[in-house]
Amino acid sequence: MTSTARHLRASGHPVTPAVALHAVPNRAPALRQLERILDTFRTVNRGNKDIVSDARMQQLEWVAGELALAVPLGLTETAGDSLAELLSPEAVHAYLIYGRGGYLRTAPIVATDPTSYDTSERIRIFCLERIAEQARIPFQAPNLPPWGLRPTVSPQMSELITDHLTEEARQWTEVDRPDLIVRGLAMWGVMRDVLPRLGELESMLVDDLVLDGDTPRALTLVRQPQGGLRGKMPEPETVGLSHDTGRRLKDWLERRTPLMTHLQGGVPRHLWLSVWHPNTGVPIDRRSISRWYKGIADDVQVEQDTAKVPEKDLVPTRWETMRRTLLAQRQALEATG
Repeated sequence: MTSTARHLRASGHPVTPAVALHAVPNRAPALRQLERILDTFRTVNRGNKDIVSDARMQQLEWVAGELALAVPLGLTETAGDSLAELLSPEAVHAYLIYGRGGYLRTAPIVATDPTSYDTSERIRIFCLERIAEQARIPFQAPNLPPWGLRPTVSPQMSELITDHLTEEARQWTEVDRPDLIVRGLAMWGVMRDVLPRLGELESMLVDDLVLDGDTPRALTLVRQPQGGLRGKMPEPETVGLSHDTGRRLKDWLERRTPLMTHLQGGVPRHLWLSVWHPNTGVPIDRRSISRWYKGIADDVQVEQDTAKVPEKDLVPTRWETMRRTLLAQRQALEATG
């Protein structure tokens, strides 16, 4: 029988990582039941990724792996007896303590503070809810911690990006301007007007544009907030576009069609397409968008360093940090307006 949950050592001396402990010879009944639930999720994942995506399956496997390490540590006296006992409020509370302290990690980390981010705890709780729901076990979900958002930077940074893209475009006539620059100007205009996350940008379709003649005047999207909508049905939102962004998008739409002439099969409806051989005309994903933005941010930082401009912050290389900077700026203006 396992012992009750123990408090983590507070003396500052290192605690033996869970991965270094010997596994019990026979898996506890709770873990065998958990494995059967995981098999169900795996089957659904293989057949319908809209219900259980690869990312969600990876999270479920991660939480199950942590639970397998936590049970021998002693969550409650009966946590290993059944899945219902493992998902009891007392056992879950003890599990989250171990997870929050970083004692269930199976890989070394560089950071000196082993404490998990609140994001990890939210994922743990969400996965426990899904496991309990699949097993038809009543589950009392702990209170979710707030999202620990990364800090934003000076709003001036977005102006530096805008100025860089505009100056880069001025080096070409409109006819000779490379497709990459035309797409970049349109994408950055959408960023400033709509404030989309990378996933929202990736999934945008041409049909999402609201046209006035042949010029886009608004864009409809479904927000994908961090942590999901948690039980709410996603609602489409239509956001107006500035005159400049509409013009940039019109230029991009004119370039977009010829990019697909060599493609076989169906024509992609995604708004943002690759301009690079051999994937010209293929929809770009969030990694490609992230790499493009990081390249622009790096170029701007080099310009700042070369000009020896004194600065408090560096140009953010993460799309999400810049998005939150623009969002904070907009909220501040609305509050004072």
